[in-house]
Amino acid sequence: MKKVLLAVYVLLAAAVSPIHAAENEKVPAKLYFDNGKLTFESENRAFKLWLDNRIYIDAAVYSPTTDISGLSSKPNKDLEYDDGKFRFNNGIMIRRARFALKGTLYEKWMAELDLDFAYNEVEIKDMYIGYEFNDHVSVKVGNFKEPMSMERITSSKYLSGMERPMAVEMFAAGRRLGIAATVWNRHWWVSGGFFGSEVSILQKEKNRGHDGYGFTARAAVSPILRDDMTLHIGAYGTYRTPEALGLENRLVEFRTFPESRVDRRRFVRTEIPNVNHYTTTGIELAYKYRKLLTYGEYIFTDLSRYRLDGDKKVDLKNATFDGWYATVSYMILGGQREYAPDDAEFGPMSYVREKGGNLELAARVSNVNLNDFHDASSVITGGEATSYSASLNWYPNRNILIGLNYTFMDNDKYADDKGHITMDGKSLKEALPKGVDFNIFQMRFLVSF
Repeated sequence: MKKVLLAVYVLLAAAVSPIHAAENEKVPAKLYFDNGKLTFESENRAFKLWLDNRIYIDAAVYSPTTDISGLSSKPNKDLEYDDGKFRFNNGIMIRRARFALKGTLYEKWMAELDLDFAYNEVEIKDMYIGYEFNDHVSVKVGNFKEPMSMERITSSKYLSGMERPMAVEMFAAGRRLGIAATVWNRHWWVSGGFFGSEVSILQKEKNRGHDGYGFTARAAVSPILRDDMTLHIGAYGTYRTPEALGLENRLVEFRTFPESRVDRRRFVRTEIPNVNHYTTTGIELAYKYRKLLTYGEYIFTDLSRYRLDGDKKVDLKNATFDGWYATVSYMILGGQREYAPDDAEFGPMSYVREKGGNLELAARVSNVNLNDFHDASSVITGGEATSYSASLNWYPNRNILIGLNYTFMDNDKYADDKGHITMDGKSLKEALPKGVDFNIFQMRFLVSF
């Protein structure tokens, strides 16, 4: 082990020593805009710092197709008064308010600080340091997205829908503390790493117990990569032990919003105690031809669990959940999104028209299922939902988006916000066996600078 650490130290020292020789010198810098982002760069190109700020303003109106007049909702303990009546919250919100600084130091080192101020709270997003051995090999440590799901790792400012699909939000982990390495070339991409907890889970508590750990990896190939045509095939997987409540009771929670955030209710949701570990695997497929882009994913989760019989652990049958989505986008005006081989994702648009900007029409179908009946002694009814959505997005330039979205949510009878939605003291599955279905009309104003 000492020899390995020594070899890594020698490699890093050899890589950065030529740059360190001049680190005490004052190097002139220039200031410019790169694709609308304010950028500082030293004349010798050893240092570079740029802003990546974003503001999202969303508005939404919810129109139920089911009679909800008799529904009750569990009172909100954070409110002084809550009558317990079920209602949708129509209105406007600050969906994201991001302040981000990204930079490279001494040519090889990289760092990012990304904070979100939405909901009048400060939330850490990306916060890491990294090192690039060359243009195709890098490693980073800190808080960042696990390498899983093309839709998850794609920046929110490049999404065609208002929100990511339900299955991605639920099963494809977002940002966690960890360390990961990435290797790529023009037609392939591989990344993997070890990850711990989400930053929000860390608490100043004594005797907390283990915060869980996991290994995540993603690989992708692009056998066709041309300006007019691209084919992407990817797969990913993660193995994780859940965060522990104390030392014994390992609890896993799966939940998702209905592809809208103005109303903060999660209909599809469950908590599963006594989980040994779980795995999530997914496959990706994307195809671009000129102005057309279509892509989708299938995600599968398998949980190893048990129940306690006194002090004895009794194994239960594994619980399984899954989800999928399919998206199609057509750029009526302007160029379609470009494929980025260094991230194995579709990023900024190839070009934006000077007059009139770009106009995009997109549609998506997505599904998620949190119901499991494999073990009759411990069934899980978190709910199943399918969404059908269409979006019309106008990009007057690279930095501005004005989007319209319509979504129809089809929920089953178990999608009851973990039992919080009832009617006359009865569960939703008894009182409303067709579930709570509703329309969502949304609008987004986005600026990136």
